[in-house]
Amino acid sequence: MPARPTSFADQQSPPYKDTQYASTYNSQDRLGSSYRPMTATQSESQHYNALPIQRPQEGSNTATAHNTPPSSMAQAPDPLTRAFNEAVRPYLDKIDRLEAEIEEKNLDIQQLEEERADMHAWIDKRGLRADVPPSIAAAMNHNDTTSAQTLAHHLDRKMTILNHDLHRLQDSLSSHLPTSTFTTTLATLLPAIESLSLLPNGPPLAFELLIKLGGNLNSHGGEDGYNNDGDIASRAEFYSRLDETMVDVVRRRLEKGNEEDGPWYVGKDVKRLEKTGGFLRSKIGLQTYFPRSLDVMRYEVKRSEGGANGRHGSP
Repeated sequence: MPARPTSFADQQSPPYKDTQYASTYNSQDRLGSSYRPMTATQSESQHYNALPIQRPQEGSNTATAHNTPPSSMAQAPDPLTRAFNEAVRPYLDKIDRLEAEIEEKNLDIQQLEEERADMHAWIDKRGLRADVPPSIAAAMNHNDTTSAQTLAHHLDRKMTILNHDLHRLQDSLSSHLPTSTFTTTLATLLPAIESLSLLPNGPPLAFELLIKLGGNLNSHGGEDGYNNDGDIASRAEFYSRLDETMVDVVRRRLEKGNEEDGPWYVGKDVKRLEKTGGFLRSKIGLQTYFPRSLDVMRYEVKRSEGGANGRHGSP
C-alpha cells in the first residue's frame, strides 16, 4: 500500500530552540527585553550600579570625605551674613589701629621710664635728693627700700656744706653775722627732715638729724659773746621749731615699734638730751632744749617701767 503523502502541517520543522543560553532565558526573551520599557525602580537601580565604587584610602576620615562638598559646590554667604561682615569691618579696622597705637604708646612709656631712672641716678650721684621738688622726691622714694638711708645721707651732706659756707662767710666779715641768718639758712632743711620721718625706717634717722641741726646752730656765735637780745630770741624761736618737728618724729618712732637696728631704748635718749640741754644752758644761756619732746619720751619711759629691758624701756 502506497504511503500516504504528508500534509503541509506535517512538513513544518520543529520549533527552533537556542541551546547557547539557559533554558530559562532564551534569545527571544533577551531580544524582547531590549525593547521592553523599564520601570522607574529598574532605572534607578541600573544608574546606581553604573556608578564606580570609590573606596576610602586607609587612614582617611570617611565621614569628612562624604560630608565635605567640593569647592565648586560651596555656598556663597547669605545676604544677612554678608551685610553683617560689611557693617563690622570699619570697627575691626579701628580696633587694629588702636592696638597699633597702644603698642607705640607702651614703647614711649618704656623709654620715659628709662630716662626717669637715669635722671634719678644722676640726682643721687650728686647728692641732690634733698633739693628735688616733692613730685620727683615721691617718685624716687616709691618702692625704694633704701630711700630713707639715701635721703638721710644727702641731708647730712647738705647740712655740712651749709655749715661750712656759713663759717666761711663769718670769717670773711669784720663783724659777726646775726643769729637769724644762721637760723633762716638751717631751717630750710626742716621740710626735708619731716619728709624723711614719713619714710619706712625714717624716724630714727630724722631724730638724729634734728639733734645735729641744733648742734650746728650752737657752733655759731654763742661762745664768742654774740648773745644780744636779738640772737637769744632767734635761737629760742629756732629751737621751738626744732622741738615741734621732733615731737612728731618721736611719736612716729614710737608707733613704728621695733626698728631695723632693734628696739629703741627711750630712756637712754632722754638722758642724752637732758645732758645736752644742761650744757647749753650753762654755756650759751639756752633755757629750753626740746622740752615737749622730752615730755613725750619721759611719759613713754614711765609707761614701760614694768619691763626695764622692754621695747621702749631703758637698757
